[in-house]
Amino acid sequence: MDTLIERSKNNAELTKTLALVNALPDDIMRKIYEDYFEGKELCDEFLQRLKCEDSQRLRYMKMIDITERVLDHPCVVEYLCKKSKPFRYYYKEHFILHKKHFVLLPPLQSFILCILMTLYH
Repeated sequence: MDTLIERSKNNAELTKTLALVNALPDDIMRKIYEDYFEGKELCDEFLQRLKCEDSQRLRYMKMIDITERVLDHPCVVEYLCKKSKPFRYYYKEHFILHKKHFVLLPPLQSFILCILMTLYH
């Protein structure tokens, strides 16, 4: 933050922006941080787990915990829908249209397995 303040001395627009950010109430700053910064880490972790050997072998159980956390963050879901066609398609199918593809599995597990099957089968 100190580096930004030093740079802001030379940039009037940055000074205005920093003043606006610093004027935000704490609860709004916390919400922005949780949605966008913590959400970014969650996105990265989810995408990494999709690439792991267990995922490539269609072992979906290790994806359940991270997927539950992803689905609890609307900003993360929105980002992943933009970033991944399989995520977007199966999210809509499972959680908007309520159509499971693996009928013997719960919706969350069907969702994960559909993504893995699309990526690795």
